[in-house]
Amino acid sequence: MALFAIALLAIIPTLSQAGRNMQYAQEAYAGHLEAGRIMLVVRDALADGIDPTISAKASTANELEFSFWIFGQNSMEFHTVNAPEASSAVSGTNAVMAAYASVIVAVVWGAEGQISGRAIGIFR
Repeated sequence: MALFAIALLAIIPTLSQAGRNMQYAQEAYAGHLEAGRIMLVVRDALADGIDPTISAKASTANELEFSFWIFGQNSMEFHTVNAPEASSAVSGTNAVMAAYASVIVAVVWGAEGQISGRAIGIFR
């Protein structure tokens, strides 16, 4: 019985770490799914000639902090939504930017400022 108790004590920390790893994996998976969804919303807004910042913000939870970059021929545009520095974000994407956009990168930020999820998509 004593040997069983000692073996059980050795296993408990491993099970505890496995639980923490599972929680981290679930949060990371949710972050990547949300980043992919934001990237698709931005892509669709660009295709429709709508400001992607407004579309992306309207489609997400108010407390969710995310950023996206739109890269194109000789141009780049960066947006941060629901972040402390959001006031410095570029907004009002115009038709010229949409015409040259080729790559969209979306990043969802975690509560402690770490990257929670990311997605990259090709426009057109």
